Amino acid sequence: MALLCVILLGFSSAGNTGKLYKWVDENGEVRYGDHLPPSEVKKRHQTLNAQGMVISTTEASKTPEEYAAIRKAEKERKEIEAAEKRIKDLQRKKDMALLMTFDSIDELDQAKDNQMEVVDLVIQLIYKSMAIAQERLEVLEGHAETLYVSKGLQVPGGLAQNIEILTRANVNRQERLQQRLIEKNKILARYQKDLTRYRILTGELPGIPLHETN
Repeated sequence: MALLCVILLGFSSAGNTGKLYKWVDENGEVRYGDHLPPSEVKKRHQTLNAQGMVISTTEASKTPEEYAAIRKAEKERKEIEAAEKRIKDLQRKKDMALLMTFDSIDELDQAKDNQMEVVDLVIQLIYKSMAIAQERLEVLEGHAETLYVSKGLQVPGGLAQNIEILTRANVNRQERLQQRLIEKNKILARYQKDLTRYRILTGELPGIPLHETN
């Protein structure tokens, strides 16, 4: 501070009305002067008026690596904003479709029941076809055991092939059955999600109003 007062005194007595600069040298010492050394131009420094008040601060020039990091961060920020906007737009479209499709929770329930009824019907048909195929398979395997295997004979190609076809068909039916059971769970999960969202949109539950999803 004493150094600054001396500099300002000399600065004023000389009738100099220009600028005074303040910077920190390579040794960490604070320096003042009526001109900025070339080595400090790209480093952080401040400009003072005749009263020693800071009138501007110039930050240090950034390195290429720092500029690259800034550009990368800015790119990531824009990508995140774009992704958030897409999510909001998609949610808004889903909300509008939900409200335009159903006039009440009863209609939403009915739609779910209709979907479940169709899947349940397919499941029943799969169970029925599996049972019929299993009965036929047991008959053929019984014949193979009684007429051939128990006597140490090789099962004829036609009979063995039929047994293999029925076995493979039941494996396929079991896979389709599992797919339908998964579909039922998805229908229920989607229904619960739509029901909750519908109640929020219609004001029955607290949540984000429709106009805030724009």
